[in-house]
Amino acid sequence: MPESKPTEKNTGERNIVNEEDAEAVEAREKFEAEEGDTDSEKTGRKHGRSFIYMSLEDAEKAARKIDEHERRMAKKSFAQALGHPEGKGRFKQKLAALESYELIKLDKDDVRLTDLAVQMLYGGNEQVRAQARAKAFLTYDLFKKVFVECPKNQDHLMSYVNDFVRVTLKIVNEGEMFLKRFLDSAAYAGLLDGEPSSKAHSIRLRPAVAAPSNGEPGSDTQAKAPEDQWVMVPPNEIASQLDGLGLAAYQDRCDVSQRSAGEFTINMADGKITVEIRRPIKVAIKTTNVNMLADMTEILKALQSKGFKA
Repeated sequence: MPESKPTEKNTGERNIVNEEDAEAVEAREKFEAEEGDTDSEKTGRKHGRSFIYMSLEDAEKAARKIDEHERRMAKKSFAQALGHPEGKGRFKQKLAALESYELIKLDKDDVRLTDLAVQMLYGGNEQVRAQARAKAFLTYDLFKKVFVECPKNQDHLMSYVNDFVRVTLKIVNEGEMFLKRFLDSAAYAGLLDGEPSSKAHSIRLRPAVAAPSNGEPGSDTQAKAPEDQWVMVPPNEIASQLDGLGLAAYQDRCDVSQRSAGEFTINMADGKITVEIRRPIKVAIKTTNVNMLADMTEILKALQSKGFKA
């Protein structure tokens, strides 16, 4: 029996269908990528890891949509407030970003502002708000790693930062976008000198200055000499500092800061030069009126166990 061959008309129709299928698949993938409905943000971009979807400033604007009195909002209402009729896609990425900055907590079907968010949005003075912004910035682990890696108060070549992001953090395909969000967020948190630009030759980061704990207004703190400022201890050093004080148990509810300068004595003897440096450390531990007395007793015991005297 002779072999049956499709007519040119049938062949053309099949090619049109295949082309349309390919175009439909490509269009659907592009749409899903734009809407964030794929798993790429969760599982990592091809040949590289994923990173935060929003800058710190955009995250603050989003958090302001939550009712300032109730400090919580239904997740569906929050999605609509952010311009998402459906609580999926980009909305999920925005929620993840707000959680990464520790500005929200998910409570069943509600989104709740954290204490850090309340300080950042509605703190009593600008210094408190600025300190909260710096803390939120450093809460996101990838921003914190870059910040800790870079020296402070001196120029640092952007090529070194690029290499660190690409090799150590393994952000390969979209390193420039990550750096843009990092620099924009660092500038908004008051931790970057100059204008943010991922194409700059070098950057200069500032140490994170701690908020005043004695109720003094932020303007007074800003006017102090640099040696009078309390500077936030880098996150990677907090555990060892608290362990040395016997206060490691309080790490999840305390802020640790240190004077930006201190006092020293220098001696020469036995062929050696000995430098002794005294630089105060401050640990602010969050507590409640109910637990304050009990916490105070345990803190005193912990400090005395390490040989400290009042």
